Amino acid sequence: MRHLASSIAPGRAARGFTPRRFSTLAAALVLPVSLLSAWPAAAQSRNPAPPVVAQAPVAQAPVAQQPAYVAPAYVPPVDPILSAIQERAADTRVTRSFTLGDLGIEGPVVLQGMDARRDIYLPVPAGVPLENASIAVDGEYLRGDGGRTTMVLSVDSTPVFSRRLEGDNGSASATISVDNRPRETGFVRFGTAWSSVIGEALCADERGIGNVLKLRPSTRFTYSYDAGQVRSLATAWSGMPGSGALLVAGGTLSKDTYDTAWRLGLALETAGKRLVVKTLPSIGDEVDLTNVDVPASLRAVAPFSSFVGVKSYRIRDASEIGALLVMPGSPLGADVAVADVSLLSGIRGALDALGARLGTASGAFMEWRAKAASLGSSSIAPDEVSLQFLAGRPIIAVGGAAGGKATQLFDSFWRTSLASGTVTIRAVDVGPEKPSSVPLSSLGPTDGNLDVLARGDWVVTFDLAAATGGRSLPSRLNLDVAAAPGASSSEPVVAVFLNDVLLAAKRLDATGHPEHVTAAVPPYALAARNVLRVTFQRQPVSDRCRETPQAFPVSVLPTSHFELGGAAPGGDFLGVISAMASGGKLLVPDSYLATAKASLPRVVRAAAAAGMPAGTSTFEVSSVGTPFRATGGFLALDVPVQGVAVKAKVDGDRLIVGADEKARMLDITGLKNVALVQAVRGDDARGILWQSIGPVAMTPAKAVRLSKGDVALVGVDGTLTELAASGAAPGTVRVADTDGPAGTLQRLWQNSSDWGLPLGIGAAALFFLLLIRASQVRRRGN
Repeated sequence: MRHLASSIAPGRAARGFTPRRFSTLAAALVLPVSLLSAWPAAAQSRNPAPPVVAQAPVAQAPVAQQPAYVAPAYVPPVDPILSAIQERAADTRVTRSFTLGDLGIEGPVVLQGMDARRDIYLPVPAGVPLENASIAVDGEYLRGDGGRTTMVLSVDSTPVFSRRLEGDNGSASATISVDNRPRETGFVRFGTAWSSVIGEALCADERGIGNVLKLRPSTRFTYSYDAGQVRSLATAWSGMPGSGALLVAGGTLSKDTYDTAWRLGLALETAGKRLVVKTLPSIGDEVDLTNVDVPASLRAVAPFSSFVGVKSYRIRDASEIGALLVMPGSPLGADVAVADVSLLSGIRGALDALGARLGTASGAFMEWRAKAASLGSSSIAPDEVSLQFLAGRPIIAVGGAAGGKATQLFDSFWRTSLASGTVTIRAVDVGPEKPSSVPLSSLGPTDGNLDVLARGDWVVTFDLAAATGGRSLPSRLNLDVAAAPGASSSEPVVAVFLNDVLLAAKRLDATGHPEHVTAAVPPYALAARNVLRVTFQRQPVSDRCRETPQAFPVSVLPTSHFELGGAAPGGDFLGVISAMASGGKLLVPDSYLATAKASLPRVVRAAAAAGMPAGTSTFEVSSVGTPFRATGGFLALDVPVQGVAVKAKVDGDRLIVGADEKARMLDITGLKNVALVQAVRGDDARGILWQSIGPVAMTPAKAVRLSKGDVALVGVDGTLTELAASGAAPGTVRVADTDGPAGTLQRLWQNSSDWGLPLGIGAAALFFLLLIRASQVRRRGN
């Protein structure tokens, strides 16, 4: 090696570099190369000597004939953060899961008798294909009368599951698949049919009560869809599950933002969605992560790794807020957002902080951000409604000052016309006209056709303020029905119930032609939330059992409607609901603006109980302790009101019912988690006072129903006690007094079915008496 180094040293190149030395140098270079090429084979052999000997002749070959050594191609290392971000950006699925209880079905659905059927409408995004959709039915059955009992489950009128139930009792649970085709109506129709045949003989009595099928409210519907398929505001609204999440900025809200928020929340409640309010967290806030499942690809990526396996987490920096805003299944995911300047700037800052923390993957993060959290890069005008994305799912962003107009825009009249992703609202009304009637088909998703063997129910649930459009109360029901003839010669019977109050009943001719049933709607049958039920009953067999029992169709025709024009101007809850049907004034203290997450659900449920329309009402904020001079129709929450006569009052945790000290109905202290609600009336005002009892204001978790009396105690589970403190017996329903001749005529017209026939008979008798008297006078004159 020393000789080799000296032969190539620069200083000796001119005099020491000869052809002979060149051949010696070439042989010295060829031998190491041959050893390197033979090294892998020698390493794999048990005897390394033979490969070295075998390569010796190759070392004497010319250099140009040796195989060239090719180095392997350079493969850069895979960045796990970049790979995880790219994987999440490619996944645009949204998974929804809700129960019947989330849809407002609080009790079990019970089916009994020889033939019973029930349809339940499950909301899905209109016109969007579903993925992995299924219904996990949770039910049980009782079979005390024996016989043959069968359960059939159907999807969109197509039977998909059938089971014969045996034994005295047992489980009726099952999981059924739902096909993935899009539903243009925005609903999956889940049907349950129950059959119970007790006797073996054809003419046996089948009126046993021991065979019952019950579906629990825990029955769950789960499905997924591609978020990119949601391209319109109407589709995003229809895709909301049983609850509607509203996102607002954190901290103290402005008056306009709070005004928009309560109106949107009331629109969700009246549409059958249970309101859930979420606020954008700040650094130091606690976030509930109970139901958060971090995707596997993100569990090793900070700051997503901080959310793995924890139930509650305290935010340490803005990048963690940004991680929650893009992560699927995030606790900040919402359906509607009040996109004011404060919320948009907070989201934008959190996403920018997350992008800076991801470093080299920031480019891929921008692609994911555009798909999963576009709200953080958008600018929403104050009167704009836009379709955006947050936490990987569609969200309706409403400008900070567009509350009243946006609420009317999402009314059932205009909702289906929102076929675009962004609209600017300059003016909107309930409709081009203000009709004097409300079609029953506009009150909710129902199918007018039923197959009835013995009994069938057509049911629709509607909110009073939403149904009447803020005009007046229903005064008369006009029902058009048709029934096909059956095997029995007995005529079928139709009965109409409103909130379990029988309005009318009639025997049908059952010729397949339309038949008309009309009934006056008394004020005491109405409530802020109403259930209209039309029951059809048939004789299941013909005379002497000559025909096998068969179900025959009946229909509630689309021409059925409510006539408007009713009024109940009394001083009770029903009178207030009537007074505010066209709009009222909502009053809250300024402390509510600083506690939006807790106070907004309270305000929304109080407004829903009072029947206050969201689009035509006004909003006022009062300083704490400053009294308000009542005028017109109003709803005041924890605000003192002047100019009205109260029937109960609150002093700290003390409740006093009864204005007269000598005849008090209740005087008690120590109450908590309740609120006093009372209907009050003044010279030119009529409204509802909502007063919290105790140091902590209570927010109902369920809807509040006000219909009877004028004083109520409200708890977390809704109305606890309702009574009439103005003189009537507690818990009784009083028909409201009528003011003035116009009200008297209105009441007489509503009750015309009671006095019309006797008055006609009396008029005819008087006419005949006059004819007889005239004949006698003519005879005497002759």
